[in-house]
Amino acid sequence: MKPWFVLLAVLACAVGGHAGAQQQPFICRSVESGLGQPLVDNQDGVGHPVRDADDKLVGYSRNCAINAQVRYFYYNGSTFKAYDPAGEPPSDLKSTNWKGTSVPFVVRVEAGSINRFLYTIAMLAPQPGGPGEWNNKLVYWLRGGVGIGHQQGTAMWFKEALGSAERRMMPRLLAQGYAVVTSSGNETGVHYNMRLAGETAALTKQYFVHTYGAPRYTVGIGGSGGGVQQYLFAQNQPGLLDAGIPIQSYPDMITQTIPVSDCPLLGQYFREEAARDPASPWAQWSRQAWIEGMNASDSARNPLTGGTGSTECITGWRMAMPNVLNPQYKDPRFDLAVKAYGYSDSAFAGVKWTHWNDLSDLYGVDSRGFAPITIDNVGVQYGLEALAKGRIGTDEFLRINACAGSWKDQADFVQWDASGDPFDARNMQRSSSCRDPAGTPSPRRQGDVQAIRKAYASGEVFTGRRLGIPMIDLRPYLEPELNMHNARQAFSVRARLEAGASSEAARQVVWFTGSEAVLADAAMEALGVLDRYLSDGKPPPGFTDKCLDGGGAPIAAGAGVWDGILNKKAAGACTRAFPLFSSPRMVAGDSIKGDIFICALKPVAKALEDGTYPSALEFTLPQRAWLARIFPQGVCDYRQEGVGRP
Repeated sequence: MKPWFVLLAVLACAVGGHAGAQQQPFICRSVESGLGQPLVDNQDGVGHPVRDADDKLVGYSRNCAINAQVRYFYYNGSTFKAYDPAGEPPSDLKSTNWKGTSVPFVVRVEAGSINRFLYTIAMLAPQPGGPGEWNNKLVYWLRGGVGIGHQQGTAMWFKEALGSAERRMMPRLLAQGYAVVTSSGNETGVHYNMRLAGETAALTKQYFVHTYGAPRYTVGIGGSGGGVQQYLFAQNQPGLLDAGIPIQSYPDMITQTIPVSDCPLLGQYFREEAARDPASPWAQWSRQAWIEGMNASDSARNPLTGGTGSTECITGWRMAMPNVLNPQYKDPRFDLAVKAYGYSDSAFAGVKWTHWNDLSDLYGVDSRGFAPITIDNVGVQYGLEALAKGRIGTDEFLRINACAGSWKDQADFVQWDASGDPFDARNMQRSSSCRDPAGTPSPRRQGDVQAIRKAYASGEVFTGRRLGIPMIDLRPYLEPELNMHNARQAFSVRARLEAGASSEAARQVVWFTGSEAVLADAAMEALGVLDRYLSDGKPPPGFTDKCLDGGGAPIAAGAGVWDGILNKKAAGACTRAFPLFSSPRMVAGDSIKGDIFICALKPVAKALEDGTYPSALEFTLPQRAWLARIFPQGVCDYRQEGVGRP
């Protein structure tokens, strides 16, 4: 087979060009994938060092390209193993039914490189060594994680074992005849550049069509960041997918940085208060949810202390902010790769390890090489809802907001100390006198409006203005585990759809399961519903909101089961079965959409008169003065659109 880069230029033009200049340095990982060294394409020292069998340097690979190759795997009832078509059939080889005939469960997998990433194409091979067989329906499998680029990722199937969800799903998909396409460029643990991911998916699908023929339809399946890709591909690249099953998804990645940038600021405040006074209300973990909005538990194991009591911010998100926001924090695996592949020690010295710098071709950089970032908390009144409900008093509300502070400028960040500084507080702007009503409040941070506009313009934000395809948003209920895949995200998507284009909201249904154990069954059921939808050209009866218990039995289905979340009706059966939590910004007055980076501001004097605070609450004159010092620019007015939104 020809290496893909021979055809890449032609096909790239067909899908609208490339996602910007190629990122360098960039680690090729085909050797780790069991696919051999990348092809040498230059002797100029640009790209990945390529070595021969004697470990001698023979050149460099800018493109990380490999020649396409085919291998076979067989299913033994629990996993897939390498298969030799010319050898004796293994004793544990299982059979499957294909077109009414029992055949050996052997899978043909092609691997190669497209757009510098490693793709795989898997389909049933009923006759060992023969061509692949498929039902003319394609699944594009999309993976999750949080990555900051500068590496190729690894290919599924080969040296890398399938993940737990893949081990449950792949046998069922392949046995039914689906072809399954993947790319390491569609794994958000490799990068979170959604423009690059969309381009890679379009090129990979186009190669599939060129080689195997056009599928009747293409369904996206994938969890977490794999679900994010489905929503953004539907918005940004109509026609790439015909339907999707986003599993424990988010609307997009970049708006998740809003609550996740808040919760460490609040967590550090609670930590200091509990250390100062063991009788502090914040020493009780569950009360922290009053301000953070996210779930918190007095009995859950704390991964930082090993004791009991934790929050979603800690258990679910503790690595998110260093990994996304701190330009000094580098995944330790990069150092291992530098050593293993023979890069110079300084090869990655200039990299700024943030989401925004990873997309520097989109956001641009300043004279010091830092990309502008969207993080902002000017005017955000943390704990406003808790104040309204009487959970905290006025002084505590003011103290939280005076002390929460903000994140430093990128150039001022230092390396994260995971052991002694779990919230990365050394990189926060804090005032030592913030607790004193006469002291200096901790400063807030202004986000970059142009960066926000570029995030929208490039399609990094899911706006809800276009979906275009049917989606079954599927998720296990993980709130009791303080898992980062919190349940409100499905309704954040729907709220954006209802606000952006109400007709589009009908294309999304939400399914919850009471446990992860039944998730694969629910996903296959969802695929069957979408198959009928696409075959008939209209929604079948099964395309409706619903929820299942931990054993997979239906709790309720149909219109109204999620009432009470996005409307003021009495809580529906699923709403009652699976309570939602919120976020720091929702507690501060924002909606469940969660898409306001920078809020519109109103003067404190106006807020004191317009009902922003409970009518029964009276700020004293000293408290009014303190409030004005905390928010000299004003407080958020969430009745208005966010700044920078087109």
